[in-house]
Amino acid sequence: MIAPLCPAELLVLEGPDAITFAHAQFTNDVKSLAVDTWQWNAWLDPQGRVRCFFALMRVGPARLIAWLPLGGAEPMREALTRFVMRAALKLETLAWMLHALDAAAMPTALAPVQVIAHKSGYALLQPARSDRIAWIAPHTAAPTDADALNRWRLDDIDAGLPLLSPALSGEFVAQALDLERVAAIRFDKGCYPGQEIAARLHFRGGNKRHLRRVRVYGEAPSTGAAILDEERTAVGRILYCASCAIEASDALAVLAPTQADAAMFSTRGERIEICE
Repeated sequence: MIAPLCPAELLVLEGPDAITFAHAQFTNDVKSLAVDTWQWNAWLDPQGRVRCFFALMRVGPARLIAWLPLGGAEPMREALTRFVMRAALKLETLAWMLHALDAAAMPTALAPVQVIAHKSGYALLQPARSDRIAWIAPHTAAPTDADALNRWRLDDIDAGLPLLSPALSGEFVAQALDLERVAAIRFDKGCYPGQEIAARLHFRGGNKRHLRRVRVYGEAPSTGAAILDEERTAVGRILYCASCAIEASDALAVLAPTQADAAMFSTRGERIEICE
């Protein structure tokens, strides 16, 4: 079964200097990324805040593709262009489609970090379930499946993936999004933008916000919506959410330290509870 889910925004980095350039800009160890494998990765600003979170695929010796699940490929391309200078590198965006692919449709089984070229696109296994395959390919005429997309986002939430929309770019430090838990950041690979601040928070502490799964009772909150305590003080932000029941949604949120039984609300008054 193939279910078209939503648009997939991609940034292609291609050229003799693509690997070196990406390794110097992004948080993960790009030089260790073998052809036909992928990794979670991020790009920080100089203050150590996360601009973009993405799956980085190496689909050729000098070709990388960054998939930004909640969009933002074109702003990322524009911002990265300022750092290309004399590097032998071309940056280009693609507007493709994300599909949920049944494992039975794959000619071979997928390993967790493997990328397989599949019908003019690429297939890669996603966390949360052992059979959750993302197939990213050029647009087709098939309509998108809203219910399948909602289930997909619930799996993203189950996996604790800190998917970041362009509206929240530069809002959170790496530790607030728990990048280390999803193996999206390295502190031993040399310098990259924001590395000094990210390493200081990692080794010395000081981060006061953390990624948590929450349940919202009532109307689903929008991306970036504030979470308020009983005194109407902001204690967190919603990253993204998905419906889990009638008039209830699960979401990933970045929260300041708070007791699990503390009363929290959205800006519209919906009740919010920490799930774990």
